[in-house]
Amino acid sequence: IPGNAHMSPTCLLPLFASIWPARSLTPRTSSLRTRTAASASAPGGTLDALSASLPFLDASMYTRDARYSGLGVTLTGREACAAAAHAWRDTLPSRLRNFAVDGMTVLPPDARNVIVCRYRLCFDAPVPPAVLPGQRRRLDAANLRIEGGRTHVTAVVAASLRLDRDGSRVCRHEEALVADPLAVGTSIAHFELLSARSAALQPGGQLELLREPLAYWSALRGMMRVELDEIRRRSESDEAAVLGGEGGVSDDEFEAAFRAYMVRIFAIGFAPPLAAFALAKVLLQVASDSVGLGAGGGG
Repeated sequence: IPGNAHMSPTCLLPLFASIWPARSLTPRTSSLRTRTAASASAPGGTLDALSASLPFLDASMYTRDARYSGLGVTLTGREACAAAAHAWRDTLPSRLRNFAVDGMTVLPPDARNVIVCRYRLCFDAPVPPAVLPGQRRRLDAANLRIEGGRTHVTAVVAASLRLDRDGSRVCRHEEALVADPLAVGTSIAHFELLSARSAALQPGGQLELLREPLAYWSALRGMMRVELDEIRRRSESDEAAVLGGEGGVSDDEFEAAFRAYMVRIFAIGFAPPLAAFALAKVLLQVASDSVGLGAGGGG
């Protein structure tokens, strides 16, 4: 893609809410460390070591059977978790302009041996073209500061790390995007982050040509899942949210909604040219019939 090292959002993204109404659901520089808080250490200095390494942990900080889950990725085993963290550490600064980790806050482990933290991922992201009227309205209302087709965005990530019995290594690592996914700036940040993370995990070699399309597809699905979860959460009452737990959409609901969304997108893209083609065929047939009738009358 000329002028870009990776695939930028098209008119399909990131403004899902303008296409999918809420009622349908019942040189680059980088700075990886800017920290504002780190508390007293857990046994063996685990908290200090984690705070110094987050958000990309080394293999030595995971147990053998560690599990990672977050932002559309699920991994099992120390090697898989560490390999993904290494890929993200190397790739995100090169794909996301002026990438920086900011505001890292890490709390001591609680009674369940769980450490919670929150941090911000900041970078400059390309602003996608707004084609549909709803997209243009949302983009104009966001009042983004755009320079050279890019705007500075932030993705806020909340993480929980469950330690083993010794309190020395992480056995469960979970992350989630927690800023409003329906805000335009946040939506752009989420898409670019999900796309970059996915591209970093795609295999090379013969599949190199598929890296960007697969990353785009993964980000598309991840974005829609986050937004549908948020729409569901907002539509529920406080009582329903308490009784229903987290209140996100189920896997079956998401797959059904995603299929319907893709059908709608393809309909928007292909219906106008197909209609124009059909109209041209009709007009051509009418013109042909008129010529035939004129010739017959002249005879």
